[in-house]
Amino acid sequence: MKKLILFGAAISISVAVSAQHIALKNNLLYDATTTPNLALEVGLGKKTTLDLYGGYNPFTFGNHKRFKHWLAQPEFRYWLKKPMEGHFFGVHLHIGAFNIAVDDRNRYQSPDGFYGAGLSYGYMLPFARHWAAEFTIGAGYVRTKYDVYYNIPNGARFEKGVPYNYWGLTKAGISLVYRFGK
Repeated sequence: MKKLILFGAAISISVAVSAQHIALKNNLLYDATTTPNLALEVGLGKKTTLDLYGGYNPFTFGNHKRFKHWLAQPEFRYWLKKPMEGHFFGVHLHIGAFNIAVDDRNRYQSPDGFYGAGLSYGYMLPFARHWAAEFTIGAGYVRTKYDVYYNIPNGARFEKGVPYNYWGLTKAGISLVYRFGK
C-alpha cells in the first residue's frame, strides 16, 4: 500500500500486480529476422495477463536490402490453469510501420503504418525456477497502405498509396521467458 499526498489530502493506492505474475520475454523467431524485441507480461487477475510486446529493426543489409520496421503488439491473455503456466488464449492488437526491400527492384514503405487485430493460442512451459519457454501462434487482420519506390539510393516513388488488406498469420513466437517472484 502506497500513499500519495495530493493537495494536502492523503490518497491510498494499492498495487494489485504480484511479483509472482511479471515476466520479461524475448522472441527467438523475431531475433532470427535480426529484429531486437522485448515483451513485458503482467498479471491482471487469477487467470488473466497483459502482454506488452515490441520490436524494432533499423538495419540495412548489403545491396540495398532492408527489413526496417517497428511493431507494437499488446495482447490480453486468458490462462486455462494459472497465469504464465500451461495453455492460454489471447486477443491482440498490432500497430507499426515498415520500409522493406527484398530485391534489387522495389522498396515498399508505409507512410501511414499498419494496424490490425487477431486471436492467438499459446503454451508456456516452465523449465527452471524462473525460466520458461513460450510457444505462440496467432491469426487475424492487418490493414496498410504503402508506396513503392525504385530500390536505389533516393529512388523515385512509382506507385502511391497501394491499399492492402491481409487475413492470415499475425503472430508467431518461440520465446525465452524470465518470470519474477518466488
